[in-house]
Amino acid sequence: MSKVPIDVAEIKSVLKVAMQKIEALEQLVAVKENPDSHSISATELSTVELIDRAKKHLQWSRAKGQMMDPGNGLFSDGCWNMCLDIYICNLNEQPVTVSSIAHSSGIPMSTAMRYINVMTEQKLLQKNLNPADNRMVFISISADGMENITQILVNTPF
Repeated sequence: MSKVPIDVAEIKSVLKVAMQKIEALEQLVAVKENPDSHSISATELSTVELIDRAKKHLQWSRAKGQMMDPGNGLFSDGCWNMCLDIYICNLNEQPVTVSSIAHSSGIPMSTAMRYINVMTEQKLLQKNLNPADNRMVFISISADGMENITQILVNTPF
């Protein structure tokens, strides 16, 4: 049995990043426990600021999945990442297809379709046929979904 050399500097670096993520999560929990301490209304944030916050959430989610369990998907947030991607595209007034959202989220098409169908049934997403090509479906965030995601973005520290 051979020993694998341990790179202490690499371990310290990973632990430092993990601690930063834990601190961010602790701040989020503190905000949820005491909402008056960090209360911002959605009207106080511009579309650009909401997009920036959504992108930060998406980056954090992807980094968490890659750092905690690269390749296995145990810590991935496929559904949440899809919602954030669609939210960002909606705010940028860009149409989103099922295949593009599956690709950007890094999840298989069958899984993306299953998630989209469930979120559509729960009235978080909407499906709309492409008027130029009825074979193509556009996905968008519903009014309820938009409000819910906006509230999450408004009430988180990053």
